[in-house]
Amino acid sequence: MEQTTERVDDLIGQVERFYRSLTGQNAPPTQEVPYAPIPPERDPERHLAEQVDRLLASLGNLSPATPPGTAWTPPLALWETPADFWICLDLPGVAREAIQIRVVNRGLLVISGERRGPRFDGEARRIYDEAPRASLRRMVSLPPNVAVEHIEARLRDGMLEIRLPRVAASEADVRTVPVN
Repeated sequence: MEQTTERVDDLIGQVERFYRSLTGQNAPPTQEVPYAPIPPERDPERHLAEQVDRLLASLGNLSPATPPGTAWTPPLALWETPADFWICLDLPGVAREAIQIRVVNRGLLVISGERRGPRFDGEARRIYDEAPRASLRRMVSLPPNVAVEHIEARLRDGMLEIRLPRVAASEADVRTVPVN
């Protein structure tokens, strides 16, 4: 049972890290303790499923309004064609010059930038504003068969489109392992 408990705790930690990467926020805590111990009569997998359901339910409760000065997580979509993968981010009001795209360690695409507020002649006082005005950052793991050298990006009508062309697996990437 000890090994199962450690495995469940590890899986819950992975889900919390995934939640944090999607939202930029820590996972919401449970009521009294971070995680209730799994009673011996409970199925550990069912307990894990309940924890995942709790995190997913809280994703739906996130407010779209972002407090000033906090990071903004723009919505992201991933598309696939026979030749390419496409990553699309909604970035209305973000200037082309304010966007940076980097490939880190050939396996992680980092998209960052900033959405600034409008500029007015003279003084202006914000009364109400639902649009996030902050720095943004998204990180996406790249599939192994992406031609990193040929990644392209374009900003069009407030949509950032990143094309990730596929490459065929070379013979060096395929290896047969003999069974002894």
